[in-house]
Amino acid sequence: MSQNSNSKIHALYIALILLLLGGLVFTNLKLQKSKEVIIVTNTQLDKSEQLYADLDKEYQKALDDLDMYREEKAGLDSVLTVRQKELEAKKNQIAQLIKSGKNSQADLEKARALIKQLNDERLMFQGKIDSLLQVNQTLVTEKETLIVEKSELSDELSNVRTEKEMVTSENQKLKSTVDKAKILSTANIKVIPIKGAKKGKEVEVKKAKDTETLKVCFDLLPNRVAPSGETEMAVRIVGPDGVTIQIDALGSGTLKDATTGNNIPYTYVIRPDYQNETKTVCSMWNQSFSFYAGKYSVEVYQKGLLIGQGTFTLK
Repeated sequence: MSQNSNSKIHALYIALILLLLGGLVFTNLKLQKSKEVIIVTNTQLDKSEQLYADLDKEYQKALDDLDMYREEKAGLDSVLTVRQKELEAKKNQIAQLIKSGKNSQADLEKARALIKQLNDERLMFQGKIDSLLQVNQTLVTEKETLIVEKSELSDELSNVRTEKEMVTSENQKLKSTVDKAKILSTANIKVIPIKGAKKGKEVEVKKAKDTETLKVCFDLLPNRVAPSGETEMAVRIVGPDGVTIQIDALGSGTLKDATTGNNIPYTYVIRPDYQNETKTVCSMWNQSFSFYAGKYSVEVYQKGLLIGQGTFTLK
């Protein structure tokens, strides 16, 4: 082979060697760049995973706070439920941001800022709820104090009411005693059957068929406690049949027994003038129908109390 041919072959070998070296350098550079991309990508993935971990951690803290406050109650159920829904929505928003944008640095930084914001909101919400619980506890304490004071006041009022009732009862007893002390007494009750009283000439009779009027007389005895003046009294005449004689047109009516509270029918009312001395009182009873033969009774009442009674017989 000639010298010229050897030179050409040698040059070709050199060119091939240089080409291979260039390819190796290019390949090495490309591999190096790919390695850097892989490192960056792995770093971003590590950051995303860390952000997910931070997000879960902050979210769990917030949920734990809610569970703690839910145990405290204090009427916070509705508030805590709303807060839990807000937290869940914000977590989903941050998680979506971490997943989006192929994990770009800007998205990751924004996600990190939102996680910090989530933590700040959790602390702020915690402060508000703590304040609310403190106010609620103050109100509960004040309520318990008011309940105790109300109970004590109720006991005092009950005692006052009891004392008042006792005083009222004593006053009523005293008044009843004084009223009874003012009641007059009677003596010598008698009933005189009369004929001709309407003509101004009173003739005492004994037979029922002759009797036109009953004259009821009794003595009022002195009583230093009783006030002087006109005093109302009720006269009750009971016939032989045990029935009280009554005529509404002549003033008959009913009184209440001061002792038993029972209603007692009476025949008529009189109003003698009492001047704190012995006085004989007489009254007349005329009726439109005839009297029956038999034994009668007569009773005198003052303020619902029986102050005198007697009997008489018509033949």
